[in-house]
Amino acid sequence: MKLLAGVDLENAQMLSTERVAYWYFRLNGFFQMENFIVHPERRRGGQRTDADLIGVRFPFRADRYVDTPEHPIQDDQDTLSLEEGWTEIVIVEVKRIERCTLNGPWTNPENQNVQRVLAAIGCFETDRLDEVATEIYSTGLFEDEERKQRLRLIAVGREKNGKLLGDFPAVLQITWEEILKFIGCRLYKYRSPKSDNKQWDDQIKLMQEIVQYCVKGQEFDDLKFVHICSEQLGIRKA
Repeated sequence: MKLLAGVDLENAQMLSTERVAYWYFRLNGFFQMENFIVHPERRRGGQRTDADLIGVRFPFRADRYVDTPEHPIQDDQDTLSLEEGWTEIVIVEVKRIERCTLNGPWTNPENQNVQRVLAAIGCFETDRLDEVATEIYSTGLFEDEERKQRLRLIAVGREKNGKLLGDFPAVLQITWEEILKFIGCRLYKYRSPKSDNKQWDDQIKLMQEIVQYCVKGQEFDDLKFVHICSEQLGIRKA
């Protein structure tokens, strides 16, 4: 039996890839809709597809300390390629043990699934949906320089995918190692202001407990955190 700060990991709730991805984007300031379903046009028939996460991050996002508002908490600027002053809209595909991959509905223009998602969330005018969707189907990225507004596809998986990079170089690929390392370091570095977490779910609370287990003295072992969380996600053998 593996005990972790009083928690029996073998009997604890496993980490969910969808929830861990959700918390990564939430900690980076994205407002999100989970498991967004694209329904068929007619009453009969199954759903067309679903998006694991749809998120938006506004241009003046800042998670600030009350005592030191001049020093906002730092987001994962480099991994997410965030640009100051831009509105970021993301459609995220989450894979557990597979490489970063996009499902067919996001790369096949015939079914117009991207148009349907854009119409549902309302981030672009109706008469621009085809224009925006064409770029997404072609490259996975649409940017409006004048409005500083960007829509892109993001693929989350166990490892990066060379074929996806070749076919869609503008699609951002993020690995679980990158996600877990950011979450662990964020929870450790800002453990004091984030200690009041009664409304957080069991997934992020478990990761906070794993962070505590990975602290020795004043040092946080991020590699140990990634390893333990990977086991709890089922993407690495114990």
